Amino acid sequence: MRRVPPSLLLVHCLTATACRDPGLASLPAGPAQRIVAASVTSSEILLAIAPRERLAAVHLLAADPRFCAAASEAVGVPQVGAEPEQLLSVRPDLVIVDPYTRPETRASLAGARVDVHLPIAITSLADVLDNIQVLGQRTGCTASATELIANCRERIARLGDRAAECSAWRVLSLDGALHTYGRGSLFDDVVRTTGATHLAAERGVGPFRKLDIETVLAWRPDALVISVMPGEEAAERSRLRQTPGLELLPCVRADRLVFVPSPLLGSTSHHVLAAAELLQRQLRHWGQP
Repeated sequence: MRRVPPSLLLVHCLTATACRDPGLASLPAGPAQRIVAASVTSSEILLAIAPRERLAAVHLLAADPRFCAAASEAVGVPQVGAEPEQLLSVRPDLVIVDPYTRPETRASLAGARVDVHLPIAITSLADVLDNIQVLGQRTGCTASATELIANCRERIARLGDRAAECSAWRVLSLDGALHTYGRGSLFDDVVRTTGATHLAAERGVGPFRKLDIETVLAWRPDALVISVMPGEEAAERSRLRQTPGLELLPCVRADRLVFVPSPLLGSTSHHVLAAAELLQRQLRHWGQP
């Protein structure tokens, strides 16, 4: 019997395996050409790194400036909701979902032989950069992703250069229901990067918690970080001063309120760095607490 070279046996085995395994057989031969960014975060990133002609659609909230920091960049890009029928209607070959995407939606996409990518949970600026890198690799946009990451690292370094000027500040995030972010949240890393002390994390608060007014008064933060819709700063300032108890805080009486647009403070993409820069700039402007 004629001996078959090992290299040919290897090729035969790989080919046979790919034919038997639907997963291997359906792997795309090259980068996806019809990408759907089915979350605000993936929309913000892909609008920055991917060619427009390769974006089949973005999440409909990506075009809403109340929720997305890149809304102006989404003009002209088709928008879809979260239902599988809507996602499939634009004939995607890759859909970037998020942890809130329903399992049945992911199953429907997989059943339609659409490639699905679920990014990691974002709890730090390092996670933000890792997510950009992975999305760059998954979409074949490695060069533009690398460039964006380099820009982010430069901005983080500049924040670090000025961090000592903010070291005396103790800040607390607060919304109308007295919810706050603590240790293990992206906001925690944002505050630490500015050089300020994150008061909730220092007091042992986890990623997200509702406080009571007595606790807030006892902690006496030097400044409050408030998420606001663009243009609603005056209304939010008035609401804070009318909230029972909050008017007793020295930082409220002194107007040490840092209003950050909701799309920036709520972002888990590179746009969150703009929130960090805004916070540090305001604290430096005030000088000392």
